[in-house]
Amino acid sequence: MDQESFANAISGLKELAKAYENILAMDDIREELKELNLSEIQLQAVCDYLIENKIEIADYHNKEKEPTEKQKDQEDSKFLKIYMEEIKDFPDISKERLKVIFPQAVKGDKNARDELISGYLNRIVDFARIYRNQGVLLEDLIQEGNMGLMNGLVAAQRLAEISDIESYLSKQICKAMEEAVYDRNSEEQTEDYLLKQMEEVERCISRFEKEENRKPTVEELAELLKKDVDEIKDIIIYLK
Repeated sequence: MDQESFANAISGLKELAKAYENILAMDDIREELKELNLSEIQLQAVCDYLIENKIEIADYHNKEKEPTEKQKDQEDSKFLKIYMEEIKDFPDISKERLKVIFPQAVKGDKNARDELISGYLNRIVDFARIYRNQGVLLEDLIQEGNMGLMNGLVAAQRLAEISDIESYLSKQICKAMEEAVYDRNSEEQTEDYLLKQMEEVERCISRFEKEENRKPTVEELAELLKKDVDEIKDIIIYLK
């Protein structure tokens, strides 16, 4: 596939989308790309790229890449059914009981710590539901929440006094879940940035080969793209 023609076609689709408030139909996309003779897999990749760039495709859905909300709910329900069955006999811990056993748990009393953790299992599931559908699986959020609770007990050893124990533990649990969501979103942004850099290098290589009838050196690419040689080397690794 001619990379330059492909790049021009993508640019054309973006311009077309601007004229229609960033909404395209599959027929528009197929018409714009018909000269490239793309396979269905390649066409799917183009659609995913456009969606990532905030362009809505009215009649497109990548069933393999994006499970429906119903499928997500089924996956969650399957996990929750097993997990909730395991914790259903663990009652929530009362505020009065928490005040009694929290200092003991912080000092390392195993029985107090086990009671505290058991009393927070259902609350952690409730917190996890708040952060669901943000790129992290529900079961992973629950695990992060459990870790946040444990880390909170460890961190409390360094604190002289905690005025509101419930608020403190809730913040530790939510903080762990928020960091998991943030890390996941940061990872996706990094992947998107790398994809764009790869596309830029590919276009530059294609133009250079067409004009000079040979492959460019890493140094030449770095000069053309105004990037460091090491950065170009890192990107090229992903193109091989």
